[in-house]
Amino acid sequence: MNTVVQKILALVTPLLVAFLLTGFIPVQREEVDERLQLQRITVSSSAELAAVFDDLGYLWPPPSLIPALEVSKLPHDLAQLRDVKQKKTLFFRALLPIVLAENEQVLQLRQHIIKLYTKGVMNLDEGEQRWLESIAKTYKIKGNIVEAKTQRTLLARVDSVPEALVLAQAANESAWGTSRFARQGNNLFGQWTYRQSEGIVPLGRPEGATYAVRAFPTIDASVRAYIHNLNTNRAYADLRLKRQQMREEDRPLDAHQLATGLMAYSERGEKYVRDIQAMMRSNRLMSRLDNVSLKREL
Repeated sequence: MNTVVQKILALVTPLLVAFLLTGFIPVQREEVDERLQLQRITVSSSAELAAVFDDLGYLWPPPSLIPALEVSKLPHDLAQLRDVKQKKTLFFRALLPIVLAENEQVLQLRQHIIKLYTKGVMNLDEGEQRWLESIAKTYKIKGNIVEAKTQRTLLARVDSVPEALVLAQAANESAWGTSRFARQGNNLFGQWTYRQSEGIVPLGRPEGATYAVRAFPTIDASVRAYIHNLNTNRAYADLRLKRQQMREEDRPLDAHQLATGLMAYSERGEKYVRDIQAMMRSNRLMSRLDNVSLKREL
């Protein structure tokens, strides 16, 4: 047997054995996402993704420690699942680690800002002050960073969004990950863009309109843009104010109450807010996600 054939058999045989024993080809694990420290995985079906989660003991309701996995794209056949409960729980399980990791990133940034504030902005060296100014710019804040009002505004914006609220909105906006925009553009939150090269043109868009629905390379990018939108858009100032008050009173972030700050997210206004609250309540998201965190070692 020549060397080339031996090499091919060495690669193929383990896959065939796995297929015979389990009925599916093992999931492809890719590189670790350096920014989020999540293990990227690629799956070809809902069955494969469910099998990976089940094998890791990642069921629903979730355990307190969530495996640090990142699914770049939801399974193409998610809409074909007839078991509604299975579809919902698979969607939640796929999204939760990404949301936890994105919130971790924001909270780490927040803690560093607090550390610099404790040191005193006037006592910072030039590099530290420039860094604060760049973060303020990223979070769309005008004003001098040495002013107390600017500092307070920055801290109000650099904060996490409760996982329960993120998952409920994602489920609502993407029809549990089955919408055209979720499938074609990884957009789980219905975010728009006026740069058509970055988006997908909605069917039935009025003539003369220039907006599109944003397309993202990965689910993570969609989650990150959504959190940044809530943290910077003037339409959600009320949500940020409520969150800031909770922080100042040393209270846990209340997803149900924060949802009332989403009046401007949909033209349905109060009805939209009630729908999001009902989704959190019916799926028991607030209680189930109260004490979950990422397990970094799989």
